[in-house]
Amino acid sequence: MLDLYLQKCVSYFGLTMPPEHLVMLSIRLLLALCLLGLLFTLTRRYLLPAIAHLLDKVDSELQQQTQPQRLQLATHVAHLMPAVVLISSAEKFFQHWPEFMSIVHLGLWIYLYCFAGLAFAALINFATTIYTAVGRQSSVPYLGLAQVLKLLDFIVVSILILSTLLDKSPVYLLSGLGALTAVLLLVFKDTILGLVASIQLATNNMVTTGDWIEMPKYGADGSVIEVALTTVKIQNWDNTITTIPTYALISDSFKNWRGMQQSGGRRIKRAIKIDIHSIGFLDEQEKQQLLDDPIVQPFFATEQAKELMQQSHLTNLKLFRHYTQWLLEQNPDINQNMTLMVRQLEPNEVGLPLEIYCFSSDKIWANYEQIQAEIFENLLATLPLFTLSAFQRLGSEQRKYQNL
Repeated sequence: MLDLYLQKCVSYFGLTMPPEHLVMLSIRLLLALCLLGLLFTLTRRYLLPAIAHLLDKVDSELQQQTQPQRLQLATHVAHLMPAVVLISSAEKFFQHWPEFMSIVHLGLWIYLYCFAGLAFAALINFATTIYTAVGRQSSVPYLGLAQVLKLLDFIVVSILILSTLLDKSPVYLLSGLGALTAVLLLVFKDTILGLVASIQLATNNMVTTGDWIEMPKYGADGSVIEVALTTVKIQNWDNTITTIPTYALISDSFKNWRGMQQSGGRRIKRAIKIDIHSIGFLDEQEKQQLLDDPIVQPFFATEQAKELMQQSHLTNLKLFRHYTQWLLEQNPDINQNMTLMVRQLEPNEVGLPLEIYCFSSDKIWANYEQIQAEIFENLLATLPLFTLSAFQRLGSEQRKYQNL
C-alpha cells in the first residue's frame, strides 16, 4: 500500500523507479525534512534572542515598538540557514536519483529566493521602525525610500524565480522585458510616477514628515504625517486626513511653511483702518492731555516723543504711528532682529489702513494668535487718546444721519 502511494507521488513528477528505491528515497526525503525543521527551529530560537540583544541598551519604548519587526525578521532569516544547508548537501541525500535531485534543487532555490526577499523586506521594515522612533524630525523621506527598496526587492526576487523556473539567465529575462515596456508602463504608471517623484522630493528636500503645507487644489492644509512611494498623507488642522499622489507635489504648486518654522519668527501683517475724518492736527490742549495720560506716559518720556511734541504741525496719526512703532519695539514677544515697521497703505473707501508688519518670536499657532490679538487690542483701545477712531461702516452711517 505504501509502495503504491509512493509510486503515484513519484509518477506525478514524471519519474519511474523500483519500489526499493522508492523506500530509500522516502527515507532520505524524510531525513531532509527533519533536518530542515531542526535547523529552522534552532536558528529561530537562537537568532531571535541575538537580535533582541542588540537593543538591550536601548530604551524599553523602542524595544516594544520594534518587537513585531524583530520577530518577523528572525522568522524569515531562520528559513535561510536550512535552505543553504540542504542545497549544499542535496547531492549526498539524493545522489542515486539525479532526476529527483533536480526537482529538489529547483524547489530549494525558489524557497531560498522567497525567504531571502522576505528577510530583506523585513529588515527594511525593522530599520524604518527604528528610524521612525529615533529620527522623528528627520528631513529624509524614509518611508518613500523604504517602499522603493521593497519594490526593487520584489522585482529582483521575481526575476530570479522566473529565471530558475525557466532555466534561463536573468539577463535573458531582462532583455525580454523590452517588448512589454508599454504594458508595464501602463500597469505601473502610478508606481513609476511615485518613484520618480519620491527621488525628486528626497533630492531637493521639498517635503518631509512634519512640514506644514497648503495645497488648496486637494483641500490640504496641515502637517505631513507620511511621505510614501505613491501617496502623501496630510493631517489637516480639523484632524481630517488628506491623501494626495506623490507626483502631484512635483506637477502642482503648493506652499510649504517649513521656512517660517525654521526662521526666527512668524509674520504679523495686519492693518487698522483709520477713519480719515478723525485725522487732524493736535493743539496744545490735546498735547497736554496726552502728556498727562498714565497709559501713554512711558512713550512721552522718550527723547523721540519729546522731539515730536515740539513740532508745530503735528498730526495725531503721525504721533500714533510713532507710538505704535515704539510699542512694538518694547514688546518682548516681537523679534527685534527681523523686519519691524508701521506703514500707511493707500487710502480707500474704508479709511486709511495703518499696517503693522513684524514677526512674532513664538511661532506656535495658539501663542502667535494670542500675541497678535493683545497688540491690536491695546492699539484699538488707545486710539481715542490720540483723538483717532477706527473706521466702522455702521458708525459712519450713524454719523451721516446725525449730521443730517
